[in-house]
Amino acid sequence: MTIPLRQWIKGALDANRIGNDGCSTAASPQYVASCLRVAVCLSQQVSDAEEFSNELLFLLPIDNSDWAGFVTVKLIEDGTAEVAERTDEPKMEVSQSLVDSLSDTYQIVSASLHNSFFHNVDSAEVSFESHADVKSSASSHDPLSSDMKLQRIFSLGLVFYELFSGGNAPPPQLTVALSEYIAARRSESTDETPNDETRATPEASKQLNISVLKIDVDEEAQESDFNQAVRARENLPECQASLNSSIESLKRLGLPYPLCDLIYNMLDCINGELSTDEAYTKMSDVTLDLQLMIDKPMKFLHDLDLVHLSSSGLQLTENLFMRDKELASLQSAYRRAISGSSEVAIISGGSGTGKSTLAVRLGEFIIANGGVFLSVKFQQMRGNPFSALMLAFNEYCNVFIAVKDSVWVKLLSSKLKDALGRDVHHLIKVIPRLSEIIDCGTTHFPPEHGCVNELKKIQYLLIRFVKVMTSCSKETVTLCLDDIQWADAFSMSVLEQIMMMPEEDKRLFIIGCYRDDEIQDCHPIKTAIGNFSEYGIRLTMIQLDCMDKITVNKLISDLLCLSPRVVNSLSEIVYYKTKGNLLFVSQLLRSLHRDGLLALSLSRRRWVWDEEQIQSRTLPDDVAKFFSVCISNLPSEVQIALEVLSCFGAAIACEFIVILESKLKLELVNPLDLAMNEGFICKRGERYEFAHDRIQEAAYGMIQSDLRCHLHLHYGMRLVEVALEREDDVMLFTAVSQINLAGPSAVTDTIQAASIAEHNLMAGKKAIALSDFSSAASFFDSGISFLKGNHWNHHYKLSLELFEYAVKCSLVLGDHVRLTALSLQLFKHARCLEDRFNTLLLVMSSLAYASKISQSVKAGLSILVKLDHKLPTASTREDIICHIKQTQKHLSTISDADLMNRNKMTDTRHDMAMKCLSKLQLTIFLVSPDLQPVVTLKMVDLTIEHGMSPMSPVGFAYFASLLGQLGELKDALRFAKLAKSLLDAIGSNESLGDVIFTTSSVLSYCEPMQSVNEYRSQGHDAALAAGDVHSACMLRLTYCATLLFTGLNLLSAKVASTNALLFMKRQKHLTSYYTLLSVNHSISVLLGETDTETLAKDQLTNSRQLITLYYHKMFLSFILNIYDDMKWYAEKFFEVRTSSWLLISAYVGHEFFGGLVSFRIYRETRDSTWLERGKQCQSTIQLWAEQGSLWNFEHKSFLMKAEEHYCNNDFSCAQTAYCNALVLARAHKFINDEALAYELAGYFYLSAGKTSEAIDHLICAHEKYTDWGACSKVNMIFRFIHEKFGSVPDLNSRWIHSSPKSLVIHVTDGQSCHDYPDSRKRRVP
Repeated sequence: MTIPLRQWIKGALDANRIGNDGCSTAASPQYVASCLRVAVCLSQQVSDAEEFSNELLFLLPIDNSDWAGFVTVKLIEDGTAEVAERTDEPKMEVSQSLVDSLSDTYQIVSASLHNSFFHNVDSAEVSFESHADVKSSASSHDPLSSDMKLQRIFSLGLVFYELFSGGNAPPPQLTVALSEYIAARRSESTDETPNDETRATPEASKQLNISVLKIDVDEEAQESDFNQAVRARENLPECQASLNSSIESLKRLGLPYPLCDLIYNMLDCINGELSTDEAYTKMSDVTLDLQLMIDKPMKFLHDLDLVHLSSSGLQLTENLFMRDKELASLQSAYRRAISGSSEVAIISGGSGTGKSTLAVRLGEFIIANGGVFLSVKFQQMRGNPFSALMLAFNEYCNVFIAVKDSVWVKLLSSKLKDALGRDVHHLIKVIPRLSEIIDCGTTHFPPEHGCVNELKKIQYLLIRFVKVMTSCSKETVTLCLDDIQWADAFSMSVLEQIMMMPEEDKRLFIIGCYRDDEIQDCHPIKTAIGNFSEYGIRLTMIQLDCMDKITVNKLISDLLCLSPRVVNSLSEIVYYKTKGNLLFVSQLLRSLHRDGLLALSLSRRRWVWDEEQIQSRTLPDDVAKFFSVCISNLPSEVQIALEVLSCFGAAIACEFIVILESKLKLELVNPLDLAMNEGFICKRGERYEFAHDRIQEAAYGMIQSDLRCHLHLHYGMRLVEVALEREDDVMLFTAVSQINLAGPSAVTDTIQAASIAEHNLMAGKKAIALSDFSSAASFFDSGISFLKGNHWNHHYKLSLELFEYAVKCSLVLGDHVRLTALSLQLFKHARCLEDRFNTLLLVMSSLAYASKISQSVKAGLSILVKLDHKLPTASTREDIICHIKQTQKHLSTISDADLMNRNKMTDTRHDMAMKCLSKLQLTIFLVSPDLQPVVTLKMVDLTIEHGMSPMSPVGFAYFASLLGQLGELKDALRFAKLAKSLLDAIGSNESLGDVIFTTSSVLSYCEPMQSVNEYRSQGHDAALAAGDVHSACMLRLTYCATLLFTGLNLLSAKVASTNALLFMKRQKHLTSYYTLLSVNHSISVLLGETDTETLAKDQLTNSRQLITLYYHKMFLSFILNIYDDMKWYAEKFFEVRTSSWLLISAYVGHEFFGGLVSFRIYRETRDSTWLERGKQCQSTIQLWAEQGSLWNFEHKSFLMKAEEHYCNNDFSCAQTAYCNALVLARAHKFINDEALAYELAGYFYLSAGKTSEAIDHLICAHEKYTDWGACSKVNMIFRFIHEKFGSVPDLNSRWIHSSPKSLVIHVTDGQSCHDYPDSRKRRVP
């Protein structure tokens, strides 16, 4: 149904009339919303006509006509076929189809008016209707001229006046103004007036229909009070008086002021030079402003809350600062993180580009969706150890403390105790709030004797902490780290380790923000980003730049609740002065508001500004200088307070400010509150923080450079007095950091300088207790710098301690150059060997870490000489074996209980020798392997003669390994267990990892390998808890290698080895990494993968890796029946294999597969050398079975015997041995060996002519290899059976369809003489 506009207005008013008094409802939200839909359709129609085609303009009403009389509204009834068929908005294209479509009534989308007048009407369509006697003239004037455009804007403005006023006709003065404008325009025109022949005929009359867009008016909009008091406008020229009067009448109806301003600016467009700057010049601008009122009524339609804004001022919230696209990317990353993906988001950009603001917006989204959002900030002036990272973990604990009494938190406490053990008290030192989750106040922890690397230890504990906390958390935790360009390497390393955890172990999403123009490629964040990508962690990189003109315009438009067109001139000035820097923009707008250049107009109910004053304002190019100017305009007491605060960096505890206020006799708290009101600082919890670090830099820059040192010293000394009195470590760190910022030049008094050095020593020790070696090193170095000349004589003990601790920190942090320089000074001035000893050991370790193994060993031997414990270097192998036997015999007379209860070693030099010998154990085998047993025997002899030392477990562990290598497995087992017991009794973390690694190798010969591997896994965790990365990596290496040869499903073994490789690579432990590559490659090939990384000869770092490389190549060639490769690698393996004094777990595989390969090659070549090698290997396996573990070696021994009998053509004994090997391998749960035994037995029966038995055994081998997960073997055996025997029904359904990357073995026509599936005969150099 189509009705005239005026009829529609009357019906709409009647439908929206409230009460019985018949009052007008033109200002009701429902009516205004409906009118906006009509208005935007009309303006869109005119705008499209002007933009797309002149022909459409001729269909509009003629000049000086009553446009409102030609507007029709078509009502769309709900449920009609027409509505259902037309639900999409047609595209505006310059074509005849456009004209046709506009000439017909069409619907875009439904919109309900919810009133009885329209019955079941959901929407309306609006059109201009032209008639034969009213039309536009095309011949007399250009319809696209600016005059004609302004006329149409004015004419439509009259329609809007009548529409929104509820049907009130525009004042006659406005119609007269239009007539005068048209007359003036025509008098200036030289075109002829059109005659009647050019008028349109009735048949040419057309109707343009524009459907009404839908707008959802929310409850807040509906409840807004539109009947606000009318304010008189400022005096304007007389020609605009009628216009002002007309608009005031609209305001008296209660219409929103923005809507009245829109109509005013439409009607003001024809006033020429008298028109205001905001008068419309384009119809498209009218459409855009109307659409803004529809889309964002709270901002652009409703009146401002003047009462609130008058008190609160300009409201610059985070939501104003755009970045919607970037925010959406971060939200997507968060959603992936809560779904289980490993996610890290990095926000980079210059200072003031809105990085922190964007992170805060994401935090609001996360919290609104029930997540946990923790935000911390790294500081440039870092005084407290772990000030950022530990603050984050502390806040994390608060999340759980909030529900402390729940069963869930009690479970968390239990899991943390299990995961951290007695090391929990180390973590409580750095995360104090953890003590409120774990109640361990009455728990007694046995004393510890140091650890290998405290930094690695705390790193491990933090990772365990996060693993347990996140696994128990109900929500994914988001950790936002701001200003990570100032993060220390340790904090970044911890974050890396946390993100490298398996996905099932963490529910953590990390966001980092940093200034990309203030870091170099070597910065830890750059390294971390590279590692994240390499390890498969998904990165969301957000690069923020300064805003462009359009964005600045939109920001100011949203901020002032004015259309972009209106604020365009202001936004251009702001952009020109700030270059789009978000921080600069926000602070400039605050400054303009503070100075009254951007203010609220109560009469106009909107924001107004003084463009000339703003334009003429001179601003510095740098945002920090701008802040300096702003601060200089504050009261002097506020300036001083900000300068004091700036000396402490970005933040300081409120308590410290109170103390300084008292000590300095200077008012600080109240001025800082004033600064907070001005937006320069904020208060978060119990800390004052600068709103932005640029403000801190500006405040600090206002202090005269020659006064800064004095102020830092003055503030630090005042605080340190209170810190020592209260024993407040946090205050001590802050105070000493302040003093160090002053520097040694600020102190002239020798006594005061020594006192400051002592303060640094104390702070450094406390930092080490927190495992913050970076801060500790800084404290020690600063303490040394405060020592005055001849300090070694006047302050010897203080100097010695500072240098010793500084050397230790340098070792932990990997600064070997600094370590060398410090140690040389200490060696020069130390008065005795005892004073040099700790540093000598640190130098030994430093040389070893720097791969200077020979120099490290030489240094150790030199120390032993100085301690009167020189090692014999000319001993023969026979002498060493004799010494081992004598020690074994002597220890057989001493019970384990007596050894456990032996007195402690009291002689200092003997104890020092034990420490040095323990260090030598780790490296001496690489350069002087024959000295390894000498070192071990020396440690055992010193323990027997002089008592137990914390290093004694190391001596007994290596002694057990020596005995095991000599075949004395029973005694080897005794001393391995003794070493473990001593370790528990003494509680020496420093030797824990080495003892577990060495004893686990011995235990793997005496106890089931599967259970020993569990011991290795526990040992790996224990070694990491002690900071012993080397032993942890070696334990993980042997753990993964054992998985391959104990029959664990290969896919699980691959996961374990892949994770281990990542761990070793992160720890930069290349020795274990390159060795494990060979193991991982073997697993991958058996799984059917071909694109895995393998070890190249140029990557070898020691001879053991070469042995491992040849061994695994030989193993794979044997398993895959590639004879030529197997023979070549076997020759190389036996060529490089050397005897060792120590028993290592890898020897099991060397002897077992070395023997099987030797027997195979003998059968092909009949070279007796290979037969003897096989027998020798079989004899060793037999010995281990007799003296060690039958579980591990009995089935291996039988299988090797079977192969030996096969070589000797003793088929009867071979058959029995194969059968025994199969039964025992199954009983001992070595599915890999069981599969191999079936396969080898199948080939044996085939060569013996027993086809049926051969097929049965090969089918069983196929089944066992399938269970093991060895796809390559499964496919190979399937092809061999199929091509050798044809189709086998029982096997056809067992074909393994491996992935496209799988290795498929193709059987050649020519078989070996013993019927092996010899698939590829090639020699690999």
